[in-house]
Amino acid sequence: MLGNSQSLTVSELTDHITRAIQGDPQLLDVTVTGELSNFVHHSSGHMYFTLKDKNCSIKGVMFQTWNRRLPFAPENGQHVYLQGDVVVYKKGGNYQINAYAMEPAGKGALALAFTQLKDKLSGEGLFAEDRKRPLPEYPRRIGLVTSLQAAALQDFLVTASQQGWPVTFELAPAIVQGEKGVSSVVAALESLYSRNLDLIVLTRGGGSLEELWVFNEEKVARAVAASPVPTISAIGHETDFTICDFVADARAATPTAAARLVIPDAKGLATKLAQLRRRLAAAVRSTAESRWRHLHSLSSRPILSRPLQLLLQPRQNLDMTGLRLKTAFTRLLEQRRHGLEEVASRLADLNPLSVLSRGYTVVRDEKGIIKSTSQLMPGKVVTIQFQDGQAQANILAVGGDEDGKGKEL
Repeated sequence: MLGNSQSLTVSELTDHITRAIQGDPQLLDVTVTGELSNFVHHSSGHMYFTLKDKNCSIKGVMFQTWNRRLPFAPENGQHVYLQGDVVVYKKGGNYQINAYAMEPAGKGALALAFTQLKDKLSGEGLFAEDRKRPLPEYPRRIGLVTSLQAAALQDFLVTASQQGWPVTFELAPAIVQGEKGVSSVVAALESLYSRNLDLIVLTRGGGSLEELWVFNEEKVARAVAASPVPTISAIGHETDFTICDFVADARAATPTAAARLVIPDAKGLATKLAQLRRRLAAAVRSTAESRWRHLHSLSSRPILSRPLQLLLQPRQNLDMTGLRLKTAFTRLLEQRRHGLEEVASRLADLNPLSVLSRGYTVVRDEKGIIKSTSQLMPGKVVTIQFQDGQAQANILAVGGDEDGKGKEL
């Protein structure tokens, strides 16, 4: 055994180091800054990482209990401030920092979270102009998501009443800041989606970035994007911008501006309507006078004083055309008649019955017309065709001998 000192097991040595490190008050609730690397957001919900500067590094972990409260998403390469305790991870035999708070260095956590979510939703197309819907010109039913205690509600309603336009408001009360704000605003929005509304207005008064943060949360932004009717975001003052402003179909700088944006000015419309009526009446009078002058000019023309004159020339033309057609048709019929007579005469000359009328006959047997004595023989029965009928005959002899005498049976 080396020397005379008492030996320690690895576990005993690690326990001693753990007591030394974790018993040092300067290593408890310590704040350290560095760059994140090897960052992993595990499926368990815990975050594992290395915090480093140009000379050294230390491993770290931020358990789900703490990291779920982070408003931004940590990434490799970010410079952050960590607050936590330095502890010994016995199984690995190394020390690490267990963080329970994290902030981005140089830029506030909320500002970074705002930028990250804005970039994410913009990349998904939720801010695209082509998905923005036009606001209805003359709404009848408007949904309101706001706090019942908010001055913004009164500002909106007072301005709306001054517009003089008949409209019904469907109020969906919500908690507009704090930890319960997100779920409350989402529930209020979804409660309005089943009602027959023309549009929905989200409104609250001004405040700090933290106070307006509910309207920078992803769940609220996606609920606004899912609205079946156009939405107007009227959050904070004119210089305040939230994620909901970009997702909504329209943004109003203040609650008062939102009321003027969505509700028509009844007095202004009445004035405009009166002007249109006067212009329409003047246009009708002008058109009527112009038509009357044109009609008077037409009625003074001679042709209109004797309208039958318009029919005389066409009637005469019609008669002449009828005569020409009749003459042409008669001539054509005569030509066709002469042509038919010539054809009939030629057919009569070619008709074998005409030949029979001159004393000729046609002799046939069962096979057809007899054209030669070679087709005959004594005893053969034939049919003789006369002009006025037929007769059957029995061949007694067939001529053709030099002496002209036929052959007898």
